[in-house]
Amino acid sequence: MLSLVPLLSTMLAASPDHESQNPLYRQLRESGVPVTANDKIRLPAPTLADGMSAEGQLKALQALAGEQYSVEELTRNSPVAPFILHVNDLKPFDPKAPARGVDLWFVVYGTLDMDLGGAFIDRALGDSRKQGKMHELKPEELAKRGIKLRDEKHEGYGHVLFNFLDRVEIEATGHTYWTRTSDSMLAATEMDERFHDDAEFPNRWRSIEKGDGDVKSGPWNPFSGSGQYLKVTRLHEPQGALFVEYHLVFTEPADWFGGANLLRSKLPQAAQIIVRSMRRELLKEQQK
Repeated sequence: MLSLVPLLSTMLAASPDHESQNPLYRQLRESGVPVTANDKIRLPAPTLADGMSAEGQLKALQALAGEQYSVEELTRNSPVAPFILHVNDLKPFDPKAPARGVDLWFVVYGTLDMDLGGAFIDRALGDSRKQGKMHELKPEELAKRGIKLRDEKHEGYGHVLFNFLDRVEIEATGHTYWTRTSDSMLAATEMDERFHDDAEFPNRWRSIEKGDGDVKSGPWNPFSGSGQYLKVTRLHEPQGALFVEYHLVFTEPADWFGGANLLRSKLPQAAQIIVRSMRRELLKEQQK
């Protein structure tokens, strides 16, 4: 589920702020993610805003950590340093596809010039990129659908097919817009509703069952309602520390897990794998 961001291999010149430079991020913050036929839910504001002082960042990290961790623990330069994950039931919602919110915070070490967005998405989607299950739509493919990029340096469309918690197979096409300031980088993504019934790049899901070496798949069903952003902010202290925050709103069809609450039981383990793997990869980059 963690989704659809094309590889952020080209970093951008510093811009005034994300709100003015990133129309998709602004849309997700101001209008929100469609979760019913008539309702939208806005994504939360970043925990760390650009331009914060060292004292302001420290206070925000202390508030986030609460009594569970110290700031020193959260910012430790180690693959096994803590992360914080929240999974929330959101309102309003459709009983057939309740709205969920996922928020993830952790610290890595590196620079904003590293491909942080790509590293995160690679870890989140597992082997999808390696197995050729990710496809960045070409200008001619978009033109066939009446879509033209507003800014080729800042945005793109990608289609992905991936396995979610070993119970659901999802394929979806997302629109991503990424920007960078002197303090941070941000990538916002929304599942594009224009691809719901697309013959080549549809938004849909199906159940999967594994047993005795075989995989059984159910029928495909339409899927809609997903928006997210990833923001990486440079910390004043410790030196080299980057604060990563990921905020996602999506609809979870009731038939995904047959009523079982797998998100709260399975997501922490999945998040741990993503975070530790990303930290190890960035550590290797620093050592080159």
